[in-house]
Amino acid sequence: MHKVYIFLFYLITTAVSGQIVNVEAMRSRTGTDSGTHGIVDGSFYFGGAKNLLMRLSTATNIRKSVGDESYFGIFSSNFSTRVGGESLLFEQNGFVHGRYNKKVSDKFTGEVFFQWQSNKPMRIAQRYNFGFGPRYMAIKTKSVSFYISPLVMYEIDQESSGKLESLFRMSTYVSLDIRLAEKYQWNSIAYYQPAFGRWEDVRLVLNSRFSTPISPKLNLVISSNINYDAYPGGSDLPNFTYGLNSGLGWRF
Repeated sequence: MHKVYIFLFYLITTAVSGQIVNVEAMRSRTGTDSGTHGIVDGSFYFGGAKNLLMRLSTATNIRKSVGDESYFGIFSSNFSTRVGGESLLFEQNGFVHGRYNKKVSDKFTGEVFFQWQSNKPMRIAQRYNFGFGPRYMAIKTKSVSFYISPLVMYEIDQESSGKLESLFRMSTYVSLDIRLAEKYQWNSIAYYQPAFGRWEDVRLVLNSRFSTPISPKLNLVISSNINYDAYPGGSDLPNFTYGLNSGLGWRF
């Protein structure tokens, strides 16, 4: 177990793809048993056309459950470099996310979360989020789960230009989790995050993840995300961004 903590320390202290937190995928992949469980994902990409692109992505999800209470931690980092032309470009981004859950009834759970993130390509020097609210289990069968969570979030955002902003946002999400033949798992989560009083300042996020086991503890993982930000951190940035990632996941 000490090797796991060393690996987590490495993740936190390195330059920390995307700021997407698929909380339901995290829950379903770490299971529901009491105790401490988690997933470590990793992928490496090398390729490109005019410029060679090398990218290393790592993510760790940890859950500790005691009775009706659960504590979650997500640590994600992405480091990439482009080689070609007259310059060598380095890009890094990632986040640290903590979440506390208290089961209130069979269908309702109370949530409190905190997140710190940094994303150099998206001009986010630092962003802090604090939020809370209920999580409702609308559908639960052996193969299908559907959740709705209307959360309220306070955000402190510092752009790379030095601009500092703080405001309240909604952070409502819906999530669909499908298991097929006890072997294949598909999860999609969509976030809707408008600013209170400035409803045109909205962020939309769609993240999907597919996994299938290679061995009892090793899984093939493919994930994708589509993001919309009405006011991105730089005037040269697009409103829409997207990404696709594949790699391996190890469960402990």
